[in-house]
Amino acid sequence: MNVLAIDTSTEACSAALLRADGAIFSEFEVAPRQHMQLLPMMMDAVLAASEIPRQSISHCAFSNGPGAFTGIRIAAAQAQGIGLALNIPLLPVSTLAVLAQACMDQFDCANALVALDARMQEIYWASYQRDAAGLAQLTGSERLGSVNEIEFAANIECGGGHGWLDELRTRASFPVDASLLPNAKALLKLATAAIEQNLGVDASKVSINYLRNQVAEKATS
Repeated sequence: MNVLAIDTSTEACSAALLRADGAIFSEFEVAPRQHMQLLPMMMDAVLAASEIPRQSISHCAFSNGPGAFTGIRIAAAQAQGIGLALNIPLLPVSTLAVLAQACMDQFDCANALVALDARMQEIYWASYQRDAAGLAQLTGSERLGSVNEIEFAANIECGGGHGWLDELRTRASFPVDASLLPNAKALLKLATAAIEQNLGVDASKVSINYLRNQVAEKATS
């Protein structure tokens, strides 16, 4: 299988491709408000580096939120267009799970608390635990709330994401990278597991997880 992964749910824009032989090709750039222009170029770049034709893509994964509304919609629309054009399944993956995977990989820890700035003095956050395969698994639920509402479980070993504001970092007794953002390489790991579990969905049935007010919107191309 050849899996394309894209993420535009924060200021970062990234694309990665897992080729059938296990080789990975990726592009990543922090570029606010440039996702619409950058993402197609990044997808072309990873395809060119992998030396496979677009028609050989077997699955397309994307971060479906929570995160920046416009960014999430950009990735969803691109993924949906690819899914419809190539008649391949899509793999929507939580942005917080992707961030947790990146955090665990960076700090080599088993339990992470990740947070993204949701504006309006609120934060998207969740705790994740690394499973036997090294993949981030949600513990509890993804939440939206104020800094004061975030709960630190006793087993948390690392933290990441720009939701780790100063008042939150002062409470942490573990390493935190507040500059860490989700990326398509981390998304690839979770997407591969989703494929093995047959969790791919038809492009016409893809939804976006805004989390705010528990909104889940069906994506449209």
